[in-house]
Amino acid sequence: MSDHRPLTPSELESNAQAFARVIERERATDVHAVLARVGSSWIAVPAARVLRVTPAVKPHRIPHRSHHALRGLANIEGEVAIVLNLAALCGFTWSPSGDGAARMVVIGDRGAAWAFEADEVPGTVACNAQDLLAAPLTVAATGAGFTTNLMPIANGHAGLLDVDALLTVCAEAVRS
Repeated sequence: MSDHRPLTPSELESNAQAFARVIERERATDVHAVLARVGSSWIAVPAARVLRVTPAVKPHRIPHRSHHALRGLANIEGEVAIVLNLAALCGFTWSPSGDGAARMVVIGDRGAAWAFEADEVPGTVACNAQDLLAAPLTVAATGAGFTTNLMPIANGHAGLLDVDALLTVCAEAVRS
């Protein structure tokens, strides 16, 4: 038979601190992302790099810029953003759906906003970093190095986007 005695205040405090450390350690390794579907591909964009998600707007062509990944400029809630064709950058085919479910995902930093159109943005997802899978060579190569890992989602996996690598290529595309 076990001895059921009340815990002392110092034991309660010690146990609470131990559990808090475990929870903090687990949260520190969580990966949070905004989930977006572009064509048949699921993309997970690190949530810290997403400035906003809005209804899709039609971009305006940039004169004298013909890079296949640039769709143009758009006014998104009062901020001008360069709209890119994420599918073209990642090496898969896609065309804007034009339906009411389409969204603009604005990424980057304040003052340097970039956007891409997604067919749907169902919300955010989170997982522990240990649950991320290495991107298969075929995915990493096709995505021009923009997919760092595969993130588990309810209906399979989403490619976790390397926003810094993507924006570096986008900046080069604007200059060309």
